Amino acid sequence: MNIGMFSDTYVPQRNGVATALRLYKDEMEKRGNNVYLFVPKYDSDYNREEKNVFEFPAVKLFFEKEQRVAFPFSLDLFKVKELDLDIIHSHDPFSMGILARIVSKMLDLKHIGTHHTMYEYYLHYLPPLVRPKPEFMQRLIKNWCVKLDKVIAPTPNIKQTLVNYGVPPSHIEVIPTGIDIESFNKITVWDLRKEYKQIKEEDKILLFVGRLAKEKNIDFLIKVFNKVLIQEKDVKFVIVGGGPEKENLQELTKKLNIQDYVIFTDAQPREKVIDAYKQAYLFIFASYTETQGLVILESMAAGTPVIALGKLGVYDILSQKDTGGIMLKELKEDDFADAIIRLIKDSSLYKDLRKKTKEFVSKNYSIEKCVDKILDLYQKEIIEV
Repeated sequence: MNIGMFSDTYVPQRNGVATALRLYKDEMEKRGNNVYLFVPKYDSDYNREEKNVFEFPAVKLFFEKEQRVAFPFSLDLFKVKELDLDIIHSHDPFSMGILARIVSKMLDLKHIGTHHTMYEYYLHYLPPLVRPKPEFMQRLIKNWCVKLDKVIAPTPNIKQTLVNYGVPPSHIEVIPTGIDIESFNKITVWDLRKEYKQIKEEDKILLFVGRLAKEKNIDFLIKVFNKVLIQEKDVKFVIVGGGPEKENLQELTKKLNIQDYVIFTDAQPREKVIDAYKQAYLFIFASYTETQGLVILESMAAGTPVIALGKLGVYDILSQKDTGGIMLKELKEDDFADAIIRLIKDSSLYKDLRKKTKEFVSKNYSIEKCVDKILDLYQKEIIEV
């Protein structure tokens, strides 16, 4: 098949959608398909060498420098007909999603979309004068979904959310975003203990990976870690990621007088992130906005148990049997701290969870199995034309 994918984010941006697109493209091309990406240009001086990627002029958002807004106009549009596309797949409803709809209509192609992000939880990034109400975003998502031929929801919880918005259940397919399990089996190169001397050999590493943003509740995790430190001294908290909350979070560690125990690594290449997962004792996560929670699955793919807030997509993962993780229902510092301390003290329980992690991800969330489902959906939609 010749597949056209449209997105307002792509590598080298570091987020779940950008990573998912790269994995989809690689896996689909391994099977003999041609995947053509239509994405914003990252930076004027960034030279992209990857084939079959068409870049569109874009500007950075002044309030979130890592995000881009693309102008869906480019001379590359005149090449689209030559690609002989079989299907269109868009990954957001914004500028490139709008372009995807135009191209699908122009070429009379089926148009699939994936709902990756709970946008109503991110409205605080917009200036108050132009900030829409959550209800507006929900209507926007609904209108985008119903104009698609099918919409993919990563988890049952997100499907139900879309149904609550007004999207017909029959219009939604549940297909999770997969994990490239093989990349987690490579030799570890980035040694956290060598890089950060304050991490001692006997220390157990608690890990967070993600954007340093309000909706990720990292301040909550730092307060939880502070409580853990009262009972367990041989622990460090490593926070991998960059974002607008970094200074506030660093100030919080100083206020709690635990700055020597919390390490901020800034954003790192995917290879280093995977190495961090593999060296962690536990992955802790308290975000309430995840459509799936890829970092949860990535941690487990590395063999590292998880303690996380069970909301939205994270609930759909950790509510299953034998996941290798512990799900907490509410944001309660004492409950999180108690769960962490329990796994530090109870080596038998920890080993049991650790054994389950990789098997659970391999059985349910491998990129191969998830791409199987997407390609099957493509075929069904194409046949219906």
